[in-house]
Amino acid sequence: MNIDVGYHREGVAAASTQLADTAYALKTSKRTRLAGIYTHMGHSYAVNSPEEALESFAAELAGLEQGAVEFLKIAGAHETASRRAKKVTLSLGASPTATSIQNLLGGTRGADKYRAQIAKADQSFEVEIHAGVYTVMDMQQLATRARPMQSTSHPAQSLLSFSDLGIRTLIEVASLYPDRGDKPEALVAAGSIVLGREPCKSYPGWGVVSPYPAPLNKSSWYDPGGARTGWIIGRISQEHGILTWEGPKENVRELKIGEKLLVWPSHACIAGVNFGWYLVVDGESEATDKIVDVWIRWRGW
Repeated sequence: MNIDVGYHREGVAAASTQLADTAYALKTSKRTRLAGIYTHMGHSYAVNSPEEALESFAAELAGLEQGAVEFLKIAGAHETASRRAKKVTLSLGASPTATSIQNLLGGTRGADKYRAQIAKADQSFEVEIHAGVYTVMDMQQLATRARPMQSTSHPAQSLLSFSDLGIRTLIEVASLYPDRGDKPEALVAAGSIVLGREPCKSYPGWGVVSPYPAPLNKSSWYDPGGARTGWIIGRISQEHGILTWEGPKENVRELKIGEKLLVWPSHACIAGVNFGWYLVVDGESEATDKIVDVWIRWRGW
């Protein structure tokens, strides 16, 4: 059962006749079993700090729990604190709110309050946090700043950085236009059917060109939170994208026709769906470009 907590994509309002009708239908059905109550707070992508991400997580959990209680009252089931009884699952988590739970391990303001909220809900329900794009991250996730700025276990290790992005898309330079407009441009063979059409709030584009083949620790690139100098996917059409150089022209990274580039996408979910495989490399090995495994992507809806 899906509960709407404000995103208005899927789900019904907690206090609605539609929820009541659905609960009654479940109660009278002899073939349907309730697996759990679900929600997705997609508008949490608007957050800009760990504190805001945790606030969204708390609102998501509270709204889901309210809907679950109302639904179960009518369906004839109930929440329980009994260890022997099978609890109903509360499943929540858009990527920023799922990511925000890392802040519960550190000194983020209000962490104790949010931990107590989860513990209270877990007494009566089985709280499940689904991951979203948590496993690979993308430019949109960096823009939310939902992760802590520093690791709680390793203070020198930043958790909110490009080194945490686990997906890049290989594209090819098709044409060069160094003086076509106010800034150098290049045509690449990757448009919306490769990268998607979702932009990112932290920069004016659909992907950031990584320094590949140079290593991250010995090169620079366009960083929305730092030096805004480098190539980005500045415009996009169905089959092609237009790279635009951001920053001083004298610092431009020269490109060649046919050159292969690796791009950090704005939204990994859409950027990955049009491919059948993930080519896996080990970023911590000496041969960072060596493919060590091939993962078959789960496709279909």
